[in-house]
Amino acid sequence: MNLPTRSRELIMVMGVQRSGTNVLFDSLATDRTLSAFPEDIDSAFYCNFLLRPLSEVAPLIERAPGRVLLKPISETGTRGLTKVAEEYRSYPLHFVWIYRDPVNVFDSMRRERWLAADEVDHPAHIRGWCKRNEYALQFQQQSPEQIAIVRYEDLCFDPAVFRQLTRWLGLDCNSYFRKDNAKGRNHVAVVAQRNIDAGTADALGALDAARTFRPRRAFLLKRRIVTYLSESLRPQATSSNASGPEAGAHSLTFKPAERARPPSAVPGLHFWLNSTAICRNGLLTADVVECGPYRMVAAKPDNGPYGLLSLVKRATLYYPHSKTEQRRRGASGTLFFGIGHDWNFFFDNNGFTVFALFRPNVPCYPPYNQQASTLFRVGAQSNTAPAFFLTWDGLVNCSRARFISCPQPGPPQTRAISTPPQSHRRQEWALITVQRTKGPNGQFSISANGIPGDSMNFANTFSSHPAEGSVLELGGFTAEPTGLFYGRVAELIIFKRALESDDRSAITRYLTEKHQL
Repeated sequence: MNLPTRSRELIMVMGVQRSGTNVLFDSLATDRTLSAFPEDIDSAFYCNFLLRPLSEVAPLIERAPGRVLLKPISETGTRGLTKVAEEYRSYPLHFVWIYRDPVNVFDSMRRERWLAADEVDHPAHIRGWCKRNEYALQFQQQSPEQIAIVRYEDLCFDPAVFRQLTRWLGLDCNSYFRKDNAKGRNHVAVVAQRNIDAGTADALGALDAARTFRPRRAFLLKRRIVTYLSESLRPQATSSNASGPEAGAHSLTFKPAERARPPSAVPGLHFWLNSTAICRNGLLTADVVECGPYRMVAAKPDNGPYGLLSLVKRATLYYPHSKTEQRRRGASGTLFFGIGHDWNFFFDNNGFTVFALFRPNVPCYPPYNQQASTLFRVGAQSNTAPAFFLTWDGLVNCSRARFISCPQPGPPQTRAISTPPQSHRRQEWALITVQRTKGPNGQFSISANGIPGDSMNFANTFSSHPAEGSVLELGGFTAEPTGLFYGRVAELIIFKRALESDDRSAITRYLTEKHQL
């Protein structure tokens, strides 16, 4: 069937994940004549990071001012560029395909926890990288005027490459490309690098030969000299695990001797949000049931979290920051657990232990500029004390636990402890442990990835428990819409007692082994 040709021009940024697609999209989006729509788990253009049917997208394209910039990079996980172009054949369409040194691609996936450390050179991943990049080569053979193939390292090294690309597209943009740190070549084992190089050599060579824009000869010579010197001087990695500074303060540094035990095998378990067991990739379709002894149920809310594969292909609860406007103006999307259950152990002298494995993110762009968020709160549903909060601070890059008490007489008082500065950075996974020991002067302490943070002797300042009963609210605190949580949550485990060191070590080992942290 012949479709009418539409005047609205489309530009699609494509490539394998972790190849520089984000920085390329952000750079092109600086052109003020474009309407830019990045990939999303759930938006008008995307569902589960794939483009919605053209029948749904076409009206949006027609209403968007100027040309339309899209980044549907997950499409090539299921179909080639030829099929995408066929679906959008009624539009003037240009692809920009970006590729990168595959060793650095796979290492970046490892650092994102998409791959285990011993899987970076798995043959299936290598074949997948080759197949997706070959889609670009095949499409270039058919329609060379519709595609530009660029290399990430070229864009980082020679600004002229980006300028040539924008002239080809007819755009006026600012480049956000900076020096390529090539972490993969520093951290991936030599044997794994050789396996990746051998498996991708043909495809990489074909991509290099097919590049639409190339760095200037002087820059190319300089890059070869710098690459040779850096490879000659740097120490060779000896395992597929990260090493050096990147595996320092922000990796899990503890190696507990206690044998791993699941939370259900440790006495005192009260609540266990095990995201792997309760959700899959995509929009949640049912109420959320935690895995603790009481099987507490949270009703599926509007604007609630999604399931997203992460942490070595395990599902996590995901609050995308692209939903900031909806959550602030409408339903908060938080999950309420344990209505009618006993949460008083947070506010008496019997102690408790909390394990939270999460990766925070915040909408740090205007008009929001949010710099802190609340992962969960225990207290009355109304904004009254006493209450317990576990929060994340994006200014200091740390996690913080705080109590708001209600002594009688007097105004509410706040006690807060934090993990060390820079111990929990934006879009980094961390295991946060909070504990209050038993007794009227029990110790209140916090740690991040086994690194101790603040601690204090916590005198009992609670005159009573919440008058209307307590709940656990996950994903923020509805009464504070500017501090809602965005990011991913893998585990939240709460014990109604202060665990001994052996039990804490057993839970810690269980989580590190399960999620290959």
